[in-house]
Amino acid sequence: MSCITIFLIGCTLQAQSKDNYCAEWEKINDTVGSYKIAFENNYKKLSKVGVKCKIKIFTSNGILYREQLKMDSALINFNKAISLCKELHLNKELISPLISKAYILVQTNKANKAKSLLKEAKKVLETMPKNEDWNLYFQTQAYIANVSSDYDTALTYTDSSIIFSEKIKANLFLQSGYINKGIFLMKKSNYKAAAESFIKAIERAEETKEYNSIEIYYYKLAECYNSMEQYETSLKYHRKALKYSRDAGNDYIAMLTYSKMFNSQFALDRMNEAMISIDSAIVKSKRINDYGRLGSAYNNKGTVYFEKIKDYDKAEYYFKESYKYALKANASKQSDDVLKSKAIHGMIKIYLYKKRYKQVKYFLDILEKDAHKTGILTHKQTLNSLYSKYYQAIGEPSKAIKYLREEYRIKDSISNDKVKTQVANLEKQYDTKNKELQIVKLDKEKKEQEQLTVKAKAKQNMYLMAAIVLLLILVLGYWLFRKLKKQKEELDATNKVKNRLFSIISHDLRSMLIPFQRSGRILQHYIEGKDYDKTIMFSKELQKNSEGLSSMLDNLLSWSLEQMNGYKMNPELLYVKTELRAIKTSFKQQAAFKDTVINIDAKEELALTIDKGAFHIIFRNLIGNALKYTENGRIKIELKRELNTLKCALIDTGVGMSKEQLEHLFSLENKTSSLGTRGEKGTGLGLSLVYRFVTMNGGRIEVSSEKRVGTKFNLSFPLLDSDIVATQKVNERELSA
Repeated sequence: MSCITIFLIGCTLQAQSKDNYCAEWEKINDTVGSYKIAFENNYKKLSKVGVKCKIKIFTSNGILYREQLKMDSALINFNKAISLCKELHLNKELISPLISKAYILVQTNKANKAKSLLKEAKKVLETMPKNEDWNLYFQTQAYIANVSSDYDTALTYTDSSIIFSEKIKANLFLQSGYINKGIFLMKKSNYKAAAESFIKAIERAEETKEYNSIEIYYYKLAECYNSMEQYETSLKYHRKALKYSRDAGNDYIAMLTYSKMFNSQFALDRMNEAMISIDSAIVKSKRINDYGRLGSAYNNKGTVYFEKIKDYDKAEYYFKESYKYALKANASKQSDDVLKSKAIHGMIKIYLYKKRYKQVKYFLDILEKDAHKTGILTHKQTLNSLYSKYYQAIGEPSKAIKYLREEYRIKDSISNDKVKTQVANLEKQYDTKNKELQIVKLDKEKKEQEQLTVKAKAKQNMYLMAAIVLLLILVLGYWLFRKLKKQKEELDATNKVKNRLFSIISHDLRSMLIPFQRSGRILQHYIEGKDYDKTIMFSKELQKNSEGLSSMLDNLLSWSLEQMNGYKMNPELLYVKTELRAIKTSFKQQAAFKDTVINIDAKEELALTIDKGAFHIIFRNLIGNALKYTENGRIKIELKRELNTLKCALIDTGVGMSKEQLEHLFSLENKTSSLGTRGEKGTGLGLSLVYRFVTMNGGRIEVSSEKRVGTKFNLSFPLLDSDIVATQKVNERELSA
């Protein structure tokens, strides 16, 4: 009897243990944001949980593999889940792997098998009207319609999914419903409604703090703004998509994001940034063997060489690479005909330029088939544009006009109003054989000649009057010149000091107030989120920073008042490391906002006799300038003494400068200030001030820089004997302490 009791207790404990492991798996699975961690959690718990939980894990694995485009591995896991369900007659658990498998079959062009599985799933679902797997059923049906380019049907199923999700309060399904709806609306070229749908998905995710796929949401929203030609807004959301994709370890979305960032940067003529983005997309594409995106990336690179660099041989090479990988992607079912059409578009562009019209016609015929197959209006618009250019190039104007009319008709249908007068202009361009046009042209030339004669006479009279008026002005001007000369010299001198003073105040105040502008937004975020502990903590930090700002403002205004009568140097003994720490503190929030670390590297405290106001202006401007052009990087300040000289190097890992920028860096002539990494604007005055105050204090400054590597400023100041003695004393005190 005791043996039976022990056996039953053991079975009960084992069941409880399996339930505990399953609960632990679900808890981690609900919060994990990384594929790697998700897989580790799944395989670690698989041997420790019960059968129903194993079915969930197999289904989870299948979904994870599907999102990474590893379709064979996904099918293996879904089949394992389905086999367990049918073996144990678990109808409720069967629905999810069954529909998920159908989704993959659609992706691999096995729509009939997918529909058969969906019918089987629907029979089970009809016995469970509130089962959340109805969402999977609706979304998969929408996907099948999407593959067939039946976007209206796809939207109908998606709306059913959204309504059902709201009814049962299934937030994650509601988010994916809004995302799918946005995608289908984009394919119908309704970008405004698509953006609204994507924003709803993001709002739901932020409201419930369920960020599992938020990188995808931001990517699709950015793509939508790119299509609406709102490129700055598009780049803003692309950066968020990159951040979340890095957090989630989602190389696929990172790859897509880099590809689309290229489009916005190309449109804004930021070629350096665009080439970095497209090279990053190529690296990511090769890493995950995505032929489709690799083909698209090479197409973009070909476009840069074609339209911007004008290296047509390289452009042809990259367009060919694009077409090669597009065909590979098409053959391996990684993409549909849309990507192939894009690659063909590149081939047509280069062959039109090189006047190889047989190849142009060959690819146009392929492109026409693909455009009719996808049914996407923008593709049809592009097709008609290319046909128009082709017939124009081979000398068939009537056909060129026909396709141009069709192109603008499609543009109107997708709310892109364009002036249609180009059609009439094209007709005139090619109607040179029309005799009536020749007569009109001759009459027009005759009238223009008569008008030129009348204008010439009028100009003669005008010049005569102008000469008389000019003579009177010269006489009057000579009389006034002597009277105004002295006043002008005095005013010029006064205005020069005043303008310099106001420019300095405007420049420094802007850089100092940036942290407070951002502090307000951060503080508002904590208050709205009712995170009062962080609000109190942040308010204290804000108070400290306000004291620092007040101190810096006092220094600036005091110095500026002296400047009105000419700046007078007031050298005093400063401890450089201590002063730099105080300056660094004033940039604390700005550095955190740019995710950049500021380090001071000094083995000992160093004393220097220098004007304190000038010292602060020099290093506030150098650090502020480095932060302006550095994102997710480091700013390092190195201090050391060499004999009777203080050496200081300020090194950043920012965007760097070109040779042309370095040549005029410290000059105010032809000065233009480039935007920072977050769009920060400057006056171009800061580095001129730095150079002036370094030289006024007997120092020297040199700069070296490299694009996309960073910038280094080398400063040197002469040390007095008293500076060296003070340095030794302060370091001896620190050692004894």
